[in-house]
Amino acid sequence: MHPALKSVLVTGCIAIVFQTALCTVLLGLDLPIVAVALCFILGVPLGIAVAAPAPGLAFPVMGILALCGAAPALIVEVSMWGRTVQLRQVDDIPRHAFVAGYDADNWFIDASRTQEEVLTAGRPARRYAIRRLAPLVGNGWTPAHPVEIWVAGEIRDSGRVRLWHPQFWSEPGGEFVRLVGTDLSGAQLQAGRAAAKLGLKTGAEPLIVMRAPSIAAAQWDQALRLGRSALIAIGFLALFVLGAELWLRRGGGPKLLRK
Repeated sequence: MHPALKSVLVTGCIAIVFQTALCTVLLGLDLPIVAVALCFILGVPLGIAVAAPAPGLAFPVMGILALCGAAPALIVEVSMWGRTVQLRQVDDIPRHAFVAGYDADNWFIDASRTQEEVLTAGRPARRYAIRRLAPLVGNGWTPAHPVEIWVAGEIRDSGRVRLWHPQFWSEPGGEFVRLVGTDLSGAQLQAGRAAAKLGLKTGAEPLIVMRAPSIAAAQWDQALRLGRSALIAIGFLALFVLGAELWLRRGGGPKLLRK
């Protein structure tokens, strides 16, 4: 392989990993708008820098880096770092970016008070799942008390059963992972509507969690999906580089490389 194209491939792979990691970190810090905008725009200067040895690849490389920078916004739902907190009292529930989730002994999901809404994506909007919300409350809770925590679960139209599917809510054990990313604001708005419909009280921005076998299991599941996303981007980059290599070997690429 031509040294210039090899440089594009190696630095491009590093840039893809960087973009994926950066967007994931910003989403975990509860900065979804900053994450998507910054990482998408950052793909342009990164692409120019990566493709500097072969300027003819600048546009495809920029596109790949911009898209892979924003892709984690479609994947990240749980924080990839942080500690697990033992829930003890409603008045002292840490919910900052360095809390991954909660161990909720003596708390229960009130499945008798649930509310469902359809989730859509794309343009035109297409339904892909139903989100179900229910209060997570401690022993002794009554409807006169506010609901500080809501549990979210998704029922996918595809039939795929994810770790936080509502069918697992009744199982013993498990932990509650904090919801982050682009779905958080929508879930909080739904919690407000659920409270109004069910005659309950809740805050403007209640804590949203998802019940999983463990926080580590939820993080590992997400890491695998992020890894697949990065590998897809690397695959497209490799295809463009391979195409450029074949073009050079056929003598058709004097304008492809930097003079």
